[in-house]
Amino acid sequence: MRSSLPSDATLLHKMSDTCKTPVGQTSHCVSLYKCPQLVTAFEQKPLKNEVVAFLKQSQCGFEDNVPMVCCGGLPDGMLQPKPVKQSTLKINADPVFREDSYLTTPEQCAVDTNGDKIYGGQIAEIDEFPCMALLGYKPATKPKLVYDCGGALINRRYVLTAAHCVVGKIETEVGKLSTVRLGEYDLQADIDCSDGVCADPVQDISVHSVYPHPGFSDQNINRKDDIALIRLAQRATYSHYVQPICLAHNRPLDTTSHFYVVGWGATIGGKSSPVKLTLPLPIFDKTLCVQKYRTLKAELTAGQICAGGHFSKDTCNGDSGGPLARKTESGIWEAVGVVSFGYGCGRDGWPGVYTSVPSYYDWIQETIRATNL
Repeated sequence: MRSSLPSDATLLHKMSDTCKTPVGQTSHCVSLYKCPQLVTAFEQKPLKNEVVAFLKQSQCGFEDNVPMVCCGGLPDGMLQPKPVKQSTLKINADPVFREDSYLTTPEQCAVDTNGDKIYGGQIAEIDEFPCMALLGYKPATKPKLVYDCGGALINRRYVLTAAHCVVGKIETEVGKLSTVRLGEYDLQADIDCSDGVCADPVQDISVHSVYPHPGFSDQNINRKDDIALIRLAQRATYSHYVQPICLAHNRPLDTTSHFYVVGWGATIGGKSSPVKLTLPLPIFDKTLCVQKYRTLKAELTAGQICAGGHFSKDTCNGDSGGPLARKTESGIWEAVGVVSFGYGCGRDGWPGVYTSVPSYYDWIQETIRATNL
């Protein structure tokens, strides 16, 4: 749930003409994407023939090439039960290991897997960005987990994320952080496969404890100190699809480098992507960024980075906590920032704001050593 400053735009919704669904219910002719019942049916893989027939019977025209449907529910039994993601579930806490008190060395960090394949982003390769973590929350009123924020694995025991992903409003609006999923690619697939290659089962690991930066507060509009660590109840198992990322430290921010964000957040269609997306972003001039956010009464600090600023190219809801990453000359990936907040999503001229990892490197290191006891 990436934080977003309020927009002055007012969204106008117009309900279309009434119509009859294939089962005789009175409803309205709306965009397919505004009919959750039929979108759920449409996204089933593979689509059953009777579902395809029902969708065709529900059509009531087009608007700007978007199919319009008479919105209504499907007959009982037509929807397939959603497959359960194959995973290795880790619940009980395991013993403390000394190496978990230290950050991953460059020799162990996720290297480039040669994949050259978010809002305006591209689908990532199945083994690209193996450091990515997906955070699962337990709503107070629902039995199923809700996946919202992201994070980055930094050693076998700890995940780096944003503070607003572990404390504050997210606890009441989404739920309490419960698990971390590693090795995920396609949320809708039972087994992740691409070009004939199938990944290992995802690793679902219970959260042992969370450590938001003590300076963070939901009340700060500038999201100062928006960084946190998650301690896993059990150690992650490294594989081709699960590897840690290094952390940028004591090096100038080379604005000519290629920076990337990764996540399953909202796409240009306004929906969360079921498949991991990656997006290249340029670093935005900090002085100009400070001036722009000052007009919104948000005073940015030295511990924040600005990136993006091009229309439809940005992190968005659901990308929070994920890394802003770059590849070093030796092919090692390192996290430079943590997705924090922005003014809307993909708004031209308005970059996203990221917590600077180098600015909090010492805090990260000290927190890991102090809490792995």
